[in-house]
Parts: sequence; C-alpha cells; structure tokens
Amino acid sequence: MKKRKAKSTSEDQYDTFSITMELEKPLLYNEGDNLDKKKQIKKEADSKKLKKGIMTLLVVIVLFVAGFFIWLSNGYKLESNSLSYLESDSDVKVTIKDKNIYFTPNSINAVKGFIFYPGERVDVSSYAKLGKKIASYGYEVVLVDMPFDYSSFGKDKATEIIKNNDNIENWVIGGDSLGGSVACKYALNNKNVDGVILISSYPTDNISDLGIEVLSISGSKDDVIDYNKLINSKDKLPTDTNYVEIEGANHSQFGSYGLYSGDGEALISEDEQIDMSAKKIVNFLYNIQ
Repeated sequence: MKKRKAKSTSEDQYDTFSITMELEKPLLYNEGDNLDKKKQIKKEADSKKLKKGIMTLLVVIVLFVAGFFIWLSNGYKLESNSLSYLESDSDVKVTIKDKNIYFTPNSINAVKGFIFYPGERVDVSSYAKLGKKIASYGYEVVLVDMPFDYSSFGKDKATEIIKNNDNIENWVIGGDSLGGSVACKYALNNKNVDGVILISSYPTDNISDLGIEVLSISGSKDDVIDYNKLINSKDKLPTDTNYVEIEGANHSQFGSYGLYSGDGEALISEDEQIDMSAKKIVNFLYNIQ
C-alpha cells in the first residue's frame, strides 16, 4: 500500500522567524524604553547641573558686585577738622544743589567756572578746602558728587551743571586722580568746556587736538600715581600743556581726607600744598578765554 504524505493544516504551519520575533518583541521594547529613560535621566541630570552652575555663577557675581560697591562706599571722607570749609563766610557762599557743592564768590559776579571730579573712593566734600580757596579769587567752583564716590559712574554730570548755570561764560573741567581721567573723557565728547585741569592724573584718551588749554599738577612725593603712564600720556595732551610739579607734595594732600592707601609721606603741609595748587589753578583760570 502506497504511503501518502501527510498534508499540513493551518494549525500545523508555523513561521519560526515570526514566532521568534514575536517572542523577542517585549524584550526589544523594554530595551528601547530603558534607553529612552536613561536619556531622559541624563538630560534631567545635565539640566540640574546647568541650573546649579548658573545659580553658582549668579551668586558669585552678586557677591562680587556687592563687595565692590561696599568697598567703594567705605572710602575716604572729609576730616572733621576741615568741616568749616563747607560753611559760607564773607568771601565765599557755599550751597549744595543736587548733592553737588557750589562755592560762589561774594565780591564778584563770577563768569568763569571750574567743575571738579573727585578721586576714586574719595567723597567730593574732601576737596572743600581747595574749592573754597579757588572761589575766593572770584571763580565759581562746583565739586561734583559721584555715585559711590566713583567718577566713572557720573562722567556726564557736568552737562547738567553747565546747563543750569548759564551765567558762567567759560567752563573748565578737571579732577583728582581718576576724576581727572574722567574729566578728559568728558572734554573729548563735549564741546562746552574751554580747559582741563589734571591733579595727580593723566588722560587715557587722546585730547591733544581739542584746541583747549590743559594744566597738569602733580607732587614729587606722590606714590600712588603711575609715573610711567604719567610720562607716556604726554603724547595724548596738547604740546603747550602746562606741567607743574609741587616739590614735597604727595597724592593725598590735594584733599583733606587723610593718607590715601600706598601714598608717600609729604614734605610740606596740607595747607601749603593746597595753597600752591589753588594759585596755579587760579592763574590758569585767569588766562582762559
């Protein structure tokens, strides 16, 4: 009897490859899910690190800025024995407008004015003795109050002063140390001043072609100023700049605030130094046209 080959039915037919794939599907899906989860976890971890880094940076910046302004605010103030220079007398009227200190001569209607920017971390009232001495010769003097006693933060304050005092025909701007450098920046960008006075200072910008008069005063015992920069800055000033070195004068005694950090010991008194400086400034103002 001839054997017959058995026929496969649909129930007996199996695709082994399909079965294997079906069996492995959950494993493949789980592996993909795990990979996505790992990526998500890493992404969240990276995001947390980034946020933490940004927060740390912000804290450092805030602390630095706060420290900087605290440092600025704890600078040099007018000594108590010089407070009388902020009071009016028979020669000079002293007034305060918008925190700026005005010294107005009583004996004459001033037509020339001197706008003064203070040194770094020095309260502008510390220059009251110098300002009052100059005003007594017949000139309007304005000591400009600066935010945090830092002239760079108020470099354009002279504009409002000039605008509000149209009785003054000729203005000269200047300052001590950083204040002098900032005054030069103002003169470079404004055509409303006729001269610049630098005290223990030098320009960081070239003002040699402005066509204005410049007076530079320094002290032989000044240990704060960078003498190399002072000498090299001559190329940035007019060739006819009037240079004056006061023998025995230091950096600090152009004001009345004590000894500036790192300064040398003066060989002359504060009164002598301010008196000589005032006379040089008065002569300069006299010749301003």
